[in-house]
Amino acid sequence: MLSLLTACTKYDIHGASDLQNVDGRKLYLKDMVDDKIVNIDSCDIVHGKFAFSGALDSTRIVTLCMDDQPVMPVVLETGTINITLNLQGQTCTGTPMNDTLSVFSQRYGKISEQLEDLMHQQSQAIMNGEDVDAVNRRLVVKEEKLLGEEERLVTSFITDNFDNCLGPYVFQVATSTYEYPILTTWIEVLMTKATARFKNDPYVKEYIDAANHNRDIMTGVAEPQPKMPPMPLPQPKTPNELAQPVE
Repeated sequence: MLSLLTACTKYDIHGASDLQNVDGRKLYLKDMVDDKIVNIDSCDIVHGKFAFSGALDSTRIVTLCMDDQPVMPVVLETGTINITLNLQGQTCTGTPMNDTLSVFSQRYGKISEQLEDLMHQQSQAIMNGEDVDAVNRRLVVKEEKLLGEEERLVTSFITDNFDNCLGPYVFQVATSTYEYPILTTWIEVLMTKATARFKNDPYVKEYIDAANHNRDIMTGVAEPQPKMPPMPLPQPKTPNELAQPVE
C-alpha cells in the first residue's frame, strides 16, 4: 500500500538529446516560489541521456533549464514524462497535460512563425518591384487573419483549462508581451466565462486588478500608481543556442 501511494505522488522524467556540446551540461527544473526562481531538481546529461524524479505535492508547470538558459515548460504530473531536445526543436510528452500543452505550443508556434514571416514577405515583394501600398494592404489582411486565429486558439485553450495549471500559464504567456496590464477585448470576453479558480490564480488576479486600475486612470477615475511589475517568464532557447558550449 505504501509503495502504491508513493508511486502516485512522484514525477519521472526521461530525456534524450542529440545536440552537440551538451554532454556534461547540467539541467535544472526551476519554479517560482514566493516570487523567486528556485531550483527544485537537477541532473547531468550523460551520453545524450538525462532523468529527473522526485516527490510530487501538486501538479504544476516548471521550467527546464540548461545551466541558466531556459529550454521549455514542463508540467510536473504523475506518470512518465518524455523530453526530446534536437535540432528540430524541443518536445515534452507522455502525460495528459504535457501532451495537451505540446499540441497547443505547436499550433501557437506555427502562427507565430507565420506572423514573423510577414516582414520577410514585405521585403521580398518590395525587392521584386511591387507597389509598397499594395503590398502593405495585402499583408495587413494576412496579419489580421493570423491574429484572429491566434486569439481564438489562446481563448479556446484557456477556457478549456480554466481549472488546471495550463490556463493561467498560457494567460501569462499571452499577456507577457504587453507593455503594461490592459483589458483587451479577448481578455474581457474570457473573464466573463472564467471560473472562480481561474480568477483567483495569483497572476491572473494581479493582472486583472492592475488592468482595471490602469483603465480607471485612463478614464480619470483613479490616480496613477506604479504599474504591476511583470512576473518573469523564461524565454526558451533555440536548439542551436542550446548546443553552444558554455563560455
